[in-house]
Amino acid sequence: MKILSPFLVLAAIICLGTHSPAADAKSQAAEIDKLVAADLAKNKQQPNPLASDEVFIRRVYLDVVGRVPTKKETLEFLNSQESNKRAALIDTLLASDGYVAGSYNFWADVLRMKTNPYASGQSAPAGYAWERWMKDSLRDNKPYDVMVRELLTASGKSYENGAMGFYIRDYNMPLDNMAVTTQVFLGTSMVCAQCHNHPFDKWTQMDYYQMAAHTNGMVGSNGLSNPLLANAFYGRQPTAAKKGKGKGAPMIDKAILGDLSRKEVSRAMNEILRPLRYNTVVEKKVPLALPHDYKYDDAKPKAVIEPTIPAAFSKEGKITKDGEMPEIAYASWLTSKDNPRFTTVIANRLWRKLFGVGVIDPVDEITDSTVPSNPALMTYLETTMKDLNYDMKAYLRILLNSKTYQAAAYAKDLELGEQFHFPGPLVRRMTAEQVWDSMVALYKPGADVPNRSHIIDTEVALRRIEWLDRALNALTPQELGAATKEVVAIQAKLANDVRKAQEQLTEANKSHDEDAIRKAKQTVSRQRKTLDEEIEKVVYTTGFKKFAELAREGKLKEQVTDPDFAQEIQAVLKAKNGKDLEIDEALAVLARQQRSKYDALVKSRAKADAEKLEVDSKGETALLKLWEQSRDSTILRASDLKSPAPNGHFLREFGQSDRELIENSNDEATVGQSLMMLNGKYFKWLANPYTIISRQLNSAKTDADAIDTIYLSLLSRRASAEEQAVLAPIMENKGQQGRDEALWAVLNTRQFLFVQ
Repeated sequence: MKILSPFLVLAAIICLGTHSPAADAKSQAAEIDKLVAADLAKNKQQPNPLASDEVFIRRVYLDVVGRVPTKKETLEFLNSQESNKRAALIDTLLASDGYVAGSYNFWADVLRMKTNPYASGQSAPAGYAWERWMKDSLRDNKPYDVMVRELLTASGKSYENGAMGFYIRDYNMPLDNMAVTTQVFLGTSMVCAQCHNHPFDKWTQMDYYQMAAHTNGMVGSNGLSNPLLANAFYGRQPTAAKKGKGKGAPMIDKAILGDLSRKEVSRAMNEILRPLRYNTVVEKKVPLALPHDYKYDDAKPKAVIEPTIPAAFSKEGKITKDGEMPEIAYASWLTSKDNPRFTTVIANRLWRKLFGVGVIDPVDEITDSTVPSNPALMTYLETTMKDLNYDMKAYLRILLNSKTYQAAAYAKDLELGEQFHFPGPLVRRMTAEQVWDSMVALYKPGADVPNRSHIIDTEVALRRIEWLDRALNALTPQELGAATKEVVAIQAKLANDVRKAQEQLTEANKSHDEDAIRKAKQTVSRQRKTLDEEIEKVVYTTGFKKFAELAREGKLKEQVTDPDFAQEIQAVLKAKNGKDLEIDEALAVLARQQRSKYDALVKSRAKADAEKLEVDSKGETALLKLWEQSRDSTILRASDLKSPAPNGHFLREFGQSDRELIENSNDEATVGQSLMMLNGKYFKWLANPYTIISRQLNSAKTDADAIDTIYLSLLSRRASAEEQAVLAPIMENKGQQGRDEALWAVLNTRQFLFVQ
């Protein structure tokens, strides 16, 4: 074997070192700066000077992690003498859990993601699954084009493939989903063309339907995936009029369902499948027809449309190959490097995330006449994104390392229609999530660590859907038929009970008998709960017990190929000594098993806090325990809370999107926000003596040190002499109360609420 000269080895190491990702990022960032500088000079403008370290650290934390840095993080950065400390900090933040949380908030707004659904056609488990998929994708740094392809081709159960949440979000509304797809991923607003030719753009209604035909077959299903069951309960037989020409009318299998009518079976199955609703997406070749009132000359109303890429987008036309599912071809076309709109939109969208305005703005209303504010820069950003193979972290690293990003912010208001040439990023108001998450970081340590309780709740919600689904589809047609007969009988009895209760309610109202009125109303209101409980007992518990029996006999793997599922059932049975369990009982066991290690961690942490703070009285111990509970159940990063938050919550008051429209958040100031900051419960939470900020203020040796602590924690800098002079009288001779009042004063400044 030939031995290399030490000098050649050293040279190779040097060459490898200079070609590191960080070095590439700096050289590419320098090219961005050159293109921006040329554009500024062309428009007779000057770039802003570099921002101070104090401004930079706060800005980069808010943009990447979604919160202000802690006092400790700020001081470590400000005190560092390393020449490359900004680049090192950028790398650290991009590799952190905080990046996942902050980026999830961004994409949840863009994609209208919900874990707190309040409309039909959506479900919390599907929302949880989509959230987990998105966070995992961000944590794994999944390339953007791969991520989008997975969304556009997602099918299956919520517990198997979280990306299917993309289609569940617009449950069985393929035309609406197409409007979202083109706006988010192609930067084109085609929604007007759903009903008529676009009045202000080139899109026709035919274009819209040709695009939508690609994903028209991505439809929601009721979850009855066992083909024997589906055929027995939803099979169809040819009618006399259509014999041999179509599917015909629904078929009743008399051997299984006896003399039940089609109506009775449909009503019963609708209730039986209710727990699984909105948790399954299947891919089918479903033809899309034009509406009955189509009025243009290029086709007749109700004509079936072939999946086609409109000429306005591409000359390829029909892209689906023989035997290929149209959504597969569509996803490949849309995410291709040869599709310029796809790359332009993501490069521009991420640019706007950091700078406050896009090189093309708005980012999702691009037309043929759209001209970037800096065409050369936009071209370079597109090329860079392609060269990086849609690595979003690598792309952000380049932008963050640029002098353009690190320049002092532009503080003037932009006039409507005015082009921005990026002398520095725009001064922006924090998003609702940034304000909330910053307060979370002031409240407790480890704010970026994913909340374990939320992870367990997500897991249990998805396991419930999985266990219900597997239990249902484990039944034979005969077993489900027998259960259906029982459900029909239960429905009839409940309907009769409700009729009697309504009659009693009428009589009770006449006689003003309050007790009778209350009792009658309770009978009506309990109908839903009673029906759900009975269905779980006669349908799902039956199937679940079949799994339990197989598990006891060691035969579960013969029926279930998922090893995790088999192990969980066996673990649950072991915990209950093999006794039969209903599904909710089994889930409670599973949750306890998963929480045991977490609970031990919480107890250990509480004990350490008590010792550190020298808590000894019963009253102090109770306060500390209450604080420990709230930090894990209420004071969570926005990405770990149900989304959107309910009306009245801090996040909604500060403009969090309702997730009904794309990027529907609001950064406008309101009176409600002022009242919430001035008088709301949230500041009282911060003033709890056990929070991070309270501990730091309490340990400050002088009032001047306490004021610096406030400024370092909220604004990432020490207080000026003038600010010290203003706040000193507030603190004088007031102890902790005075320090809390000073914190409250700074928290309510514009400086805290804005990103400079």
